Amino acid sequence: MSLERIFSEVFHMPEKGVDELLELRAISSWDSMSHMMLIARVEEEFAVELTGDEIADFRTVHDIREALNRRGVK
Repeated sequence: MSLERIFSEVFHMPEKGVDELLELRAISSWDSMSHMMLIARVEEEFAVELTGDEIADFRTVHDIREALNRRGVK
């Protein structure tokens, strides 16, 4: 599953609307609960454990992709 698909499912938005520059705060359905749902789905799907500091610093799709890339997820 792609990161774009996860965003689409968690935030109930079209997958085509998800790009690297999309800011979490710009998503109308984003809140602290959906943020944690996103993190749980990302960790489960890509078999990674993100740090609290990383999670707190996530602002864009690109930020999450970079954290995954650092763990060898492409």
